[in-house]
Amino acid sequence: MARKQPAAIQNPDHGVPRWNATHVRTLVRDLDWDDLRALLLVTEQQSFRAAAESSRLSLNTLRRRIERLENRIGTKVLGRSRSGVVPTDIGLMLARAARDMEGAALSAEGDSDGEANVLIAPGELTIGCTEGLGSLWLTPRLNELLPALANLTVSLQLDYDSSRDRSDVVDVGVAFSEPQRRDLVRAKLATVHYMLFASEAYIREHGAMTSLDQFRDHHFIEQSGPGYNAGLIKFLVGSDPPEGFMPIRSNSALSVYWAVVNGAGIAALPTYARAVSKHLIPLAVPLPLRFDLWYYFHAEARRSPAVRATIDWLKAAFDPALYPWFADQFVHPEDFENNRTGKVVRLFEGLLDPRR
Repeated sequence: MARKQPAAIQNPDHGVPRWNATHVRTLVRDLDWDDLRALLLVTEQQSFRAAAESSRLSLNTLRRRIERLENRIGTKVLGRSRSGVVPTDIGLMLARAARDMEGAALSAEGDSDGEANVLIAPGELTIGCTEGLGSLWLTPRLNELLPALANLTVSLQLDYDSSRDRSDVVDVGVAFSEPQRRDLVRAKLATVHYMLFASEAYIREHGAMTSLDQFRDHHFIEQSGPGYNAGLIKFLVGSDPPEGFMPIRSNSALSVYWAVVNGAGIAALPTYARAVSKHLIPLAVPLPLRFDLWYYFHAEARRSPAVRATIDWLKAAFDPALYPWFADQFVHPEDFENNRTGKVVRLFEGLLDPRR
């Protein structure tokens, strides 16, 4: 005997639950907002490809979110017709409920009491990310977020441990691995690509490294700490590096960056380092490293105007249409100037002497 489903109405013609509106409104609050947003995008565009282009998400990301949504509720939410991709009856009900929820979140803007109930610290919006991203990329953009947060204090909390779960102490987090807690809304934000860089001054003194075989002949600046693969260098230079090979090691990305632009050695840096400082030169050495970047926030705060404004700010800060170095596809730093880019704050330029 089939188990009775109290919130759904069984369709005897097809054996598929035909849900009522009350059930859907209850269910939608427990679903991942990014999965629901994918459903809204595809439903509105009637095409996965058009939805991907309008949202700047990849086709695979959209399909994965729709599949995750269908697995979560146990039935299909999309089908096909002559006009394109169309929602099923259940998909249409979910899309309507998600749109109502989105509208309610927007209409709640300015409700300071509501914010106090969902933020980690009342009157404060806490953002957590790694020290490198926070110092080099997000800090110069904090002023752009302030007008959207009314009287809230923005608390940017940086972490030197890239593997630590900080979801209990931040309202919005940015991480290099997908959070696994079921009570978090999360989505891929960008892709961060890495290359080896040296300064103009270092190359004039030591020459430009052109192959990994030359690694032992140069000086390397290492960022170390929990979450970083310190063993990678041993694979490249062996367990007995030459004397003086590593003049500086630090758990701070800012310290590593400063050491490299001042000519102390070579380091693996995100490709946007070239956009931040014109004195950094990418080396023609095949060392393709890439990491997915994720944002997350607590599901109970999905209606918070401050949290949604922060997510919108993050998406703008990592928008690959404006900043090509955050696209899934690798873009060489030499090609940055051939792409339309957004506002980039150059760091330390007035403090450097390129003639060194």
